[in-house]
Amino acid sequence: MNVAALGGAALLMAGLAAGHATQAKPEQRQPPRVFLKVNPADEATEDGFLHFYNMDYDAATRDFEESLRKHPANPFCVNHLLEAVLFHELHREGKLDAQLYLSNEFVHMPKVAPDPKAMARVAELMQRARSLEQEQLAENPNDVEALYAQSVTRGLRAAEEALVGKDWFAALRSGLAAYDDSKRVLALDPNYSDAKLIVGIYNYIVGSLPWLVKAAMLLVTIHGSRSKGLALMREALAGGGEASIDARTTLALFLAREHHYGQALELIGWLYANFPHNFLYGLSEADLLRGAGKTREAIGVDRQLIADGQQGLFPYDRPGLAAMNLGDTLRSQQDWRGAAGAYHEVEKLPNSTPDLVAEARLDAGEMYDRAGDRAQAVKCYRQVIAESGDKGLASEAKKWLKRPYGGN
Repeated sequence: MNVAALGGAALLMAGLAAGHATQAKPEQRQPPRVFLKVNPADEATEDGFLHFYNMDYDAATRDFEESLRKHPANPFCVNHLLEAVLFHELHREGKLDAQLYLSNEFVHMPKVAPDPKAMARVAELMQRARSLEQEQLAENPNDVEALYAQSVTRGLRAAEEALVGKDWFAALRSGLAAYDDSKRVLALDPNYSDAKLIVGIYNYIVGSLPWLVKAAMLLVTIHGSRSKGLALMREALAGGGEASIDARTTLALFLAREHHYGQALELIGWLYANFPHNFLYGLSEADLLRGAGKTREAIGVDRQLIADGQQGLFPYDRPGLAAMNLGDTLRSQQDWRGAAGAYHEVEKLPNSTPDLVAEARLDAGEMYDRAGDRAQAVKCYRQVIAESGDKGLASEAKKWLKRPYGGN
């Protein structure tokens, strides 16, 4: 496992910026076993990866805790547990959605108060990993395993600094340290495929920046290349190690930014087929189809995600987001009643937060106004005013209660 999973890849961009499975019943869709070259090579670690990428962070945490009990001196075990705890918190804060990173929207996300217990655990595990790594490097400065473990720990620190603390320059410093460690690993062992991921990410990002921006960010000593970065990420993927799943995710993200949607869709399709309870992979597939101009196919994926969500296939996420996306797409096609119906699905789906439900009701009201159904629109606006704790949404609803949305 590596820092450059979905959120991990984004944190590096943050520092530098300052097929689809068919419907089935839950018991019928069992995730296939994806074997990686993991350290340590035990069942608990393999199970931890399977649970982690299916977004069952509680189960992943238990698996990695078991592995750490058996291998208390292995910094990889500490990093696995650290990443499970950190990504559980990032998921709670809503910071693992790929759509945030296809643009630079994540930079403008408001800072969310983190869970103090989770962050205390993150700090403790980070210190434990660093102590083990420094101890091993003191004995052998050229220990590639310890160097790579140190790169991962520093990368996870960058993730925490950027995505939780929104401290972009601290994240940049930690990310550069992680890059230096991985680069040194490759100097000692050019075939160490996992280390190619973070070096590839930096090559791609720095190669995308104008010279003046690199100078301002003190990155002029890194000679980036987008093509080299993508090539290194592909090598990390082909290596089949702990970073290979993250390499596939990150490569899909960067290829989408390059508008190579076909290649990105192939990568995301594999991920969703192998981790079918990872709702964000399914959501990313729909987003990529929209980006490729395949609106009809995107609508089909959204509808399938909604159906799967109703069957409980995504117990760790909010399938209502797919209904919101479907509503937005139908809205862009001026299918006002179809969009209103999609927005109404949000409140029927599991794990929809009160704010998401209120936003969907406001959108539904606007669609009814567009369709000329003022009575239904007023009903939606009154529900938002009565039930929403979001003052902004309530204010919008009051505005459209006085006069129809869109001037109808």
